[in-house]
Amino acid sequence: MHTPQMRFGTGTTIRRFDEYRRWLSTAEGSGFDLLTCGDSQSLWAECFTMMTFAASHTTRPDLAITVSNPMTRHPAVVASAAAGVQQISGGRFRYGLASGDSALRNIGVRAATVEEIGAYASAVTRLTAGETVDWDGQSIGLHWLDDDARRVPVWIAAEGPRTQRLAGRIADGVILSNSLTPERMAVARENIGAGAAEVGRSVDDIEIWCMANLLFAPTESEGIDSISSVLAGTANHVYRFTLEGKGLPDELKEPMTRLMAEYQSRHHAQPGAENPNNALLAKYGLRDFLARQGTITGPPGHCVDRLRDVASIGATNLIVAQFVSDQEQWMRTFADQVLPAFR
Repeated sequence: MHTPQMRFGTGTTIRRFDEYRRWLSTAEGSGFDLLTCGDSQSLWAECFTMMTFAASHTTRPDLAITVSNPMTRHPAVVASAAAGVQQISGGRFRYGLASGDSALRNIGVRAATVEEIGAYASAVTRLTAGETVDWDGQSIGLHWLDDDARRVPVWIAAEGPRTQRLAGRIADGVILSNSLTPERMAVARENIGAGAAEVGRSVDDIEIWCMANLLFAPTESEGIDSISSVLAGTANHVYRFTLEGKGLPDELKEPMTRLMAEYQSRHHAQPGAENPNNALLAKYGLRDFLARQGTITGPPGHCVDRLRDVASIGATNLIVAQFVSDQEQWMRTFADQVLPAFR
């Protein structure tokens, strides 16, 4: 059987850095190619602190924030922090951003527009390359950088056509959610490629990573049910600005709108029976549709087969989420029973 070439990333949310140290050691030892964190200051530790810690306690995997936003930090602040992590990590760091979700909702700040994402991404890219940038009428730069500084690659999490085309024009990488089906991957690549063509690039010049929920469970159905709140959170993020151009069937548009109206951001990315967002998928009949877009679950052998399926449609770089109670065991199972099929 042909073995597809796949790269795997994973991330976690933390509240204690002693636990994070152990997690990093296990994750690196398990063979992951990329270690990530999110940016939601009200729900878990600050992302640049996490990445600095990760850069100091790992040597091999790439590191990435997936993803931050343009609204909570000035671009010069982000660029300076990113350049520092890049130096500490020896060039392994990537900075991802999007419009902003729970980081903003939990402090009452609006999300960024597509235009703001583009301007911010370009500013961070140029600042970490040692260039001077005009921002709000002020000339800014990182005057502490030396000639050996390595520019920080900037990734954009892109879910709709406009953001995907923007990413194709300016980003070093793209992070996709809900794109593990042939139709969704084809549309995303078409949009990214159209943006890339506008500036003389190809879609193949851009690193594409797909977010995926990977869970080991006795059955696929049990695995899906264990992360109902996570699927609701992804839906809330993907569809909140528009339902169009994202492959959502017409008959699911009203249920999706109702789900988003009831979604509670205070419980974002927190699986567990007590999460009030758990009931939303069943309530609005969205369970099977959403699970198909971004979840791989079941016994390890079944998960390997599903991973081969998604690799065949072009999803060969996967950031697999650890929405499980025992992350150490999850990583051991991944290393022992999944990764060997792709190495």
